Amino acid sequence: MNPLSPEQVILTSFKDAIAGAYPSRIATRSLKDFAERDHTELKAGIYTVIADGRPEGDVYFQSMNFIVVGQIQLGEKAEGEEVENAELEMAREITNLIQRKFTGPDMKITKVDQSAQLEVPYGWISMHIRVGPYDATEPLTADEVLGNLTDFLTVRADVDIAPHESAAEHQKWAQDTPDYSTSQPDAQLRVNLQE
Repeated sequence: MNPLSPEQVILTSFKDAIAGAYPSRIATRSLKDFAERDHTELKAGIYTVIADGRPEGDVYFQSMNFIVVGQIQLGEKAEGEEVENAELEMAREITNLIQRKFTGPDMKITKVDQSAQLEVPYGWISMHIRVGPYDATEPLTADEVLGNLTDFLTVRADVDIAPHESAAEHQKWAQDTPDYSTSQPDAQLRVNLQE
């Protein structure tokens, strides 16, 4: 199995893009409460990228939601307006990053929340982002078990190049025991799968 799902790749890539664009900030994938964070990191500003589920979509046109949580701490004497301005700056940084449109599927900010000056000197933002569509299919890898393929051990294909034989002739070729008495395919392929 592939070590990372498409969703993990998107989340990790976005975290890495934040770290590259804003090296003075901390970028992580693990959300922690303010009390669990290092004060030096909080003063610099911390971005955490977390998954927030997947809406509709099939594996070929998948989309997902994720949240970028920004946490920051100003000095003890900071005013609410200063905290709010710091939050707005963090939100602007993420908006600018998305507007730069680095490679990958489309991204859209769907909602932005912030502390509303309720936790001074701490501030936070929560930016909800939808990404997609993207192809969530994965090629099989050597270590994956191919469930229920033990009954399917042979693949046979008959190729008919123009001018084509009739549908009735194709039906004869497609039988469990092919009937090639009145016509022959132009090419044949037979693959026996190993257990």
